[in-house]
Amino acid sequence: MDNQQNPMNELLPPYDMDRPMPDADQAPSEISVLDHYEIIARNEMNPVEEEIIELQCQHWDINNWSSLEDRVHGPTFEAGGHQWNVLLFPKGNNQNEFASLYVEMTDAKTVPDNYCCAQFVVCLTKPSDPFQYIHHAAQHRFNSEESDWGFTRFIELKQLYSLDEQGNPRFLEDDNVRITTILRVIKDPTGVLWHNFNNYDSKKMTGYVGLKNQGATCYMNSLFQSLYCTNLFRKAVYQIPTENDEPTKSVALALQRVFYNLQFSDVPVGTTEMTKSFGWDSLEAFMQHDVQEFNRVLQDNLEAKMKNTPADGAIKRLFVGTMKSYIKCINVSYESSRTEDFYDIQLNVKGCKNLEESFKDYIAEEVLEGDNKYMAEGHGLQDAKKGVIFESFPPVLHLQLKRFEYDIMRDTMVKINDRHEFPLEIDLEPYLDPVADRSQPHKYVLHGVLVHSGDLSGGHYFAFVKPTKDGNWLKFDDDRVVPTTLKEVLEENFGGDHVSGAMTNGRPSFRGFKRFTNAYMLVYVRESMIDEILANVVEKDIPSHLSQRLEQERQLQERKAKEKEQQHFYMKAYLVTDNTFMANDGFDFVNLEERSMETSQLEVRRVLKDQKYGDFKRELSHSMGLPETHIRLWFLVNRQNRTIRPDAPVPEGEEDCTLEEIRQKHLANQPNLRLYVEKSLSPDNERALFPPAPSNTSANALIFIKLFDPELQKIRGIGRLYINKADKVGSIMEQVNEIAGYEFGTPLVFYEEIKTTMIEEMDLNLTFTKAEIQDGDIIAVQRNLSDAEIEQLKEAGMYDNVPDFMDYQLHKLDVVFSPKDGNPETEFELSLHKNMRYDEVAAKVGAKIGADPEKIRFLACGPSGDLKPIRRTPTSLLADMQNMTYNQNVARFKLTYEVLDISLTEFESKRMVKITLCTPTLRDINVVELLLPKQGKIADLLKALDAKGAKFESAKGTRRTRIFEALGNKFNREFLPTDSISQLSASNYAQLYAEEIPEEEMLMGDDDIFIRVFHFQRDISRAHSVPFKFLVKKDEPFEETKKRLQARTGLNDKDWSKVKFNIVSSYSAVPIEEGDDFKLSNHLFTQEESLGLEHMDKTPRSARMGAERALSIRG
Repeated sequence: MDNQQNPMNELLPPYDMDRPMPDADQAPSEISVLDHYEIIARNEMNPVEEEIIELQCQHWDINNWSSLEDRVHGPTFEAGGHQWNVLLFPKGNNQNEFASLYVEMTDAKTVPDNYCCAQFVVCLTKPSDPFQYIHHAAQHRFNSEESDWGFTRFIELKQLYSLDEQGNPRFLEDDNVRITTILRVIKDPTGVLWHNFNNYDSKKMTGYVGLKNQGATCYMNSLFQSLYCTNLFRKAVYQIPTENDEPTKSVALALQRVFYNLQFSDVPVGTTEMTKSFGWDSLEAFMQHDVQEFNRVLQDNLEAKMKNTPADGAIKRLFVGTMKSYIKCINVSYESSRTEDFYDIQLNVKGCKNLEESFKDYIAEEVLEGDNKYMAEGHGLQDAKKGVIFESFPPVLHLQLKRFEYDIMRDTMVKINDRHEFPLEIDLEPYLDPVADRSQPHKYVLHGVLVHSGDLSGGHYFAFVKPTKDGNWLKFDDDRVVPTTLKEVLEENFGGDHVSGAMTNGRPSFRGFKRFTNAYMLVYVRESMIDEILANVVEKDIPSHLSQRLEQERQLQERKAKEKEQQHFYMKAYLVTDNTFMANDGFDFVNLEERSMETSQLEVRRVLKDQKYGDFKRELSHSMGLPETHIRLWFLVNRQNRTIRPDAPVPEGEEDCTLEEIRQKHLANQPNLRLYVEKSLSPDNERALFPPAPSNTSANALIFIKLFDPELQKIRGIGRLYINKADKVGSIMEQVNEIAGYEFGTPLVFYEEIKTTMIEEMDLNLTFTKAEIQDGDIIAVQRNLSDAEIEQLKEAGMYDNVPDFMDYQLHKLDVVFSPKDGNPETEFELSLHKNMRYDEVAAKVGAKIGADPEKIRFLACGPSGDLKPIRRTPTSLLADMQNMTYNQNVARFKLTYEVLDISLTEFESKRMVKITLCTPTLRDINVVELLLPKQGKIADLLKALDAKGAKFESAKGTRRTRIFEALGNKFNREFLPTDSISQLSASNYAQLYAEEIPEEEMLMGDDDIFIRVFHFQRDISRAHSVPFKFLVKKDEPFEETKKRLQARTGLNDKDWSKVKFNIVSSYSAVPIEEGDDFKLSNHLFTQEESLGLEHMDKTPRSARMGAERALSIRG
């Protein structure tokens, strides 16, 4: 669960349904277990709102307590249609200090899925005194898995046998005692009352399945379930063409797959494909976002995908209504109005008792009078009414309840937990414009309630939805879907104080504590269209390619699951042949990694463990097209030096052994069977000729030969030989020449490949026995090179002998060199030794691209994609450069290179400064990179800009430059020419700008002031675009101020018309009420206040600065 909180748990001790009663906790003496069991039930059982089916009382008089067996059943009695008894452990259950006592539903295990919800009180008294008793109470959902429930520590045995002050037995009287069971059977209205949800099946219980939580995606899951149950929307999503899309790159296809799986899967559905299609990394998947914002961004993305498809316009038809903002004069006939679309409505919670009051508050008119009169065109200053009214409501209405607001007294955002009621049905006609279309009724019914549980710092999201017109309400809580009651949907999500005496899933509620769980989004559906909106999604509504593709994936998953289920019957058999060895161009005898199977000619078979070895060998020889006698199988073992070599043939006479028996006997340390298949080298028509099997006394050994070609810089296996151990190493020279294809008499150098880090030249005059050669050893050979050939190879940067070449192979890195400008045509790859120095790597790159190595600089890519220069030192190695890159632990990595105009030595004495030139407006930007002396001044920056040809493009202007810095798209400071370059921020959040100082600032009056201006979208924390310093002129009408602001920002008339103006402090934004007589100079700006321009961020993503992580969907 992602940061799920229940603040009540912090305030109250947990309610213990199995709480023991102390000695003093005994019922008043006037109540008898024989005559007043109803009173005992009322006093001791938790109050419930569910229907009580039956209340029963049963007495069990026990004689001869001390002679009872360790486990005893009481008499059976019936209650609520079920059979019950008491299960007693007189000497204790799993302990010996307390008697244990449980109530058992005896028929729980006889009928599948049989269960019963019951409350019970168990009392223990001495037979002669029914007024003095000890008791415990509990409640439980009895079922086949938990058919009994009660108290392991019911009564301490010392207390049971104790005497009172008069010396009389407290409970055990003449070894007799009475146990009274009072049982109340409760009707389960949802089927999940007091359910522990172990082995719970959402599909079986509700017909729906949940969504898996990736860590913090419960907000997304709740919205997806609401949209899924809006069937007309689901049908529209299915109409988006996605045949050729990939699910991790297409939001539409990923959503189609989620919807399809929600309908047809029996288990919770994952959303990883969905978030990957958004372009999110794992960090973004662990960040909770605002549901309203997420919904809008998702709808925008889908709306774009629906263009020019059968689904075009579906989102507007379903979710979009219209509202009119107006100012209407009271005394003259004049009205100014503007109609806008809305996708959802944000309604106040604070100060409104219910949804009707929130709607009335939303359309409440403000009277403009006195000093706040409205300047009506042609009528002068007039009293007027300002407000909004709805012109139309969509078929599916999303209402956002403003549960999170800025508290000016606390100077922070807070969650509003006030009680706010919402109805099952609401008539919205009273909130319509009088001239609005009323041809169809505007009665809406509640379809969904999205809930937040927790506080501002974190919490959990879930949803209540009524998927069908006449069906039941369901609770969608991540991977679980459960039936629910109307009270849970409404009363428990209104917010406000807990109502005392209420019960929630078996837990008592308490008076005086705020609810931290409440509704924040409501979904209403137009009643007259509910049949169309919730119409079943049938097969013809689903694209055939989608169902076919997912069905194929399902079958593949089932096949894999079946294979996994039967996996213990099978093992893998790795089969290596001479062709496998000859395909090996690296270390050791063979590479057993399955991913290299295509090039290594390694064969991997899935074989039954109980298959006879003889049958396996016959099948293998048949598949190879050879008689069974023409192959011999060797075990491949791991030697102590961690190499893999053939060790010994499979012994004769083991044909009737199973493969598992052979593995356990000969390859016990390996989970699979690994075999080298030796083919006979000189078979005749009747039989194959193999040397005798190796032994301690065998004169022969099987060795394998590799050939190193210095001209090609390659090594590969070329064959095998049987050698006589008594012969000298040099005796096989001509045999090797023949295998290698060399002329007779060609001099060769022999090396033994002992292990990857140990390859030693062999003495040709030693015998194989003296050289310690055994079966499976590898000898690498090469021509004996002349001094001239060796020198020529070294000059070409090539290796002239096997050990040096194999050392290079062991330590080489495949490096992709990518140019800083991103030109794919100048990207290339080199294989280099990891111990090469920085200068040697630069020399290799310089030779490749024809550049001076002294002018080549390397940069490493960080985790967020940013490039960081790699500092050159005399000891810098390629391995060190690899360690600086993201995803460094791979054999193939990427380095970015840049060819400088100056030497790297000179370059490192300077600082690279990235500055954005804004001209002629702040919207027209050009990023310039400047190389400046680290000890320089801002004046040097201005000269470098001029040298770069940077020119201001305004028609007229001061041609004077302002250099300023922004942090997180908010104006931070302005620099003087005398300021040091070292004062520039190195933060990723900082942006440096250059703009032409406006002419108006040269004419600044004594009463004029400067303020800071920035752009933001919805929330002041989501700043964007270029901020700026702005001159506020004394007594300038706001209309004129806005014209200057628009000219400065460069926004077109359409975008500018949507800008809202706010006075912004550190934590809040107060909208400016724009009367025609309003003047910005009238507001006394404090040092922390700015002017905020609220509008949509249309900045290209590539142009955004800093480390902003605003919500976006990019697929």
